[in-house]
Amino acid sequence: MKPRPVPARARLRQTGQSLVSMMVGLVISLITIAAMLTLYKTMVGVSNEASVAARRDGQVSAGLLAAQIELQSAGFGVDPAAAPLANRLSISNDGKQVAWHYNDGANDVCAGLWVDANGIYRLPPVMGCVDAAAAAWAANQREPLALMPTTPDGNLIAFAADEEGGASLAGYSFKQEAAACLPYRQQDFAITPAPAAQRVRLANADDSKQLFSVCLPNLT
Repeated sequence: MKPRPVPARARLRQTGQSLVSMMVGLVISLITIAAMLTLYKTMVGVSNEASVAARRDGQVSAGLLAAQIELQSAGFGVDPAAAPLANRLSISNDGKQVAWHYNDGANDVCAGLWVDANGIYRLPPVMGCVDAAAAAWAANQREPLALMPTTPDGNLIAFAADEEGGASLAGYSFKQEAAACLPYRQQDFAITPAPAAQRVRLANADDSKQLFSVCLPNLT
């Protein structure tokens, strides 16, 4: 049997993909790639921010612990009858600086802490100092305990507004108050009244956020 001849019009008809279908597929592919790149960028940003925040939190935690240990020397070896409280512990510069006087067994010493938007700093001991209120340190003498993370150009990295401390310690200051307290709450105050002492806190202006609170038993 002879095969049926194919009409000339049918032989000229195109088959397979058309230009329109290829363009539609290309647009869909580009949209998919763009969405994937956006998702990847978002995930990288979140991961990077979490890493920076974790590093910041670790530095701040270590810095606050070091600050509390430093503060424990306030008033040590100093006769309360010979030195008023203001000479043994002083908060100045709108709460940015806390300084204290102690005796190391051989010398009278003043030391301190400084806090600003960029972090927490240690103020090194000054020998021969007997008045914490008069103690002063130059800006280049501040030794960093915890620094807030910055971009390569030196600007503070911006975090979410509800972050504890945010990316800055701006607005935080040292505060002093009389309190019945012990350093590590060794006893139940309801059963055994705690000795009256001084407490130093690092908190924001309205006390809605507090980074640490330390009891100073040498300042009774």
